[in-house]
Amino acid sequence: MIDMKSYLSVYSLTLQRILDKAGLDQAVIFTLLTRAWQAMAGLVSLFLIARFLSPEVQGYYYTFSSLLALQAFVELGLYVVIVNLVSREWSKLQLDGAVVVGEPAALSRLASLIRFINKWYSGVSLLFVIGVGIGGHAFFAQSQNANVAWIAPWWTVVILAGVQLWMMPMLSVLEGCNQVVEFNRFRLVQTVVEAITIWILFVAGAGLWVAVGSITVKVGSTLIFLLGKYRRFFQSILAGAGNATIRWRDDVWPMQWRLAAQGAVNYLALSLFTPVMFHYHGAKTAGQMGMTLQVISVVQLMGLAWVQTKVPLFGMLAAKRDYAELDRVWRRASRLSLSFTVAGGLVLWLAVFVLGEVDFSITSRMLGPLPMALFLLGYCLLQITNCQVAYLRAHGKEPFLVLGVLGGLFIGTSVYLFGSTYGPIGAATSFTAVIALFTVPFGSYIWIQKRKEWQS
Repeated sequence: MIDMKSYLSVYSLTLQRILDKAGLDQAVIFTLLTRAWQAMAGLVSLFLIARFLSPEVQGYYYTFSSLLALQAFVELGLYVVIVNLVSREWSKLQLDGAVVVGEPAALSRLASLIRFINKWYSGVSLLFVIGVGIGGHAFFAQSQNANVAWIAPWWTVVILAGVQLWMMPMLSVLEGCNQVVEFNRFRLVQTVVEAITIWILFVAGAGLWVAVGSITVKVGSTLIFLLGKYRRFFQSILAGAGNATIRWRDDVWPMQWRLAAQGAVNYLALSLFTPVMFHYHGAKTAGQMGMTLQVISVVQLMGLAWVQTKVPLFGMLAAKRDYAELDRVWRRASRLSLSFTVAGGLVLWLAVFVLGEVDFSITSRMLGPLPMALFLLGYCLLQITNCQVAYLRAHGKEPFLVLGVLGGLFIGTSVYLFGSTYGPIGAATSFTAVIALFTVPFGSYIWIQKRKEWQS
């Protein structure tokens, strides 16, 4: 007679070994569930966009997202600095229930950082709403699509995006405090509610107001998450304020200005495609570009799950100078990340190619097989650099300044020159060429040299 309790114990142990071998801890699982949901929900949204939005309105819809990415010019990469700084302090702290306890000096420095970023983001959020709001209004006003009602949705989206930007640093603090399981569980619930909301709005004929509904869910759910679950968490940190402080000039600015420069040019590298298509080739082509890049980004973000969820751990291991463990964890996470990205990209391209061959209607709203293949190749190669960046930034330094700035400028310039003239194929070819011939080779050289120098 089979002992059910023993059977379940063996089954549980076997399953745990499989999960461990695949690097699937809770944080990664929640992240992958979120990305998988986004992929499935994104597919449903693609059908709804094709069904309920005209090609011109689709172009506005995706261009909204590209222009909102201009927040990099006011936020100046501080959220990345926050995660790395907080993770180094968190190596001396821990949670006791809902309260943060540990070394008083580390707690005091963390409190001073929270007070600083609250002031910083209050100012940049207001600057974002005014600057991007007016700039976007002027950009869309030049369009010949007078029948698209975009003014009210645009300004509503910008204002809500400003509120979202203001709350961003608190989420970065939680991520740096290794609350990645709770953080990614929240992200999963948030994306489910967001998807259901925009589906209802699509069917209801809300048009560009769908974008408003999407960001409203993000703002509302983030407020509930921070004020509901983590109110005592932040109160306990701020109550521990003392004489030890984070000095902006010494602890924040050396890394921030480098990230700020890269963030500004990264907009040229990753978010300029849709606006260029909108301006030179019309709203319809911009919509095809936006939808294609949205689908590709889901694959890339799913692949990054193995690395992004380990960033706080990377920072703690670097702070303890446990380089052997850091290398082991990073190599395994990077290997799984790259494998998934390549496999996912291949599956995506084959699916789009087959659907296009049978004349499936949704494919007419996306770019053709050739530009999609080029973009997928470029994003797969870029994943190598993304993994290397996560490793080196765990040391609290930013050695990719020159590479990031030059790479962004090269991509932005080539996308503008070739994309404006040759359309999507020109943009995709120039993007992938820069990644393959410049970003990956020089990024790998920097990783090898800095790793050897900092750990000697």
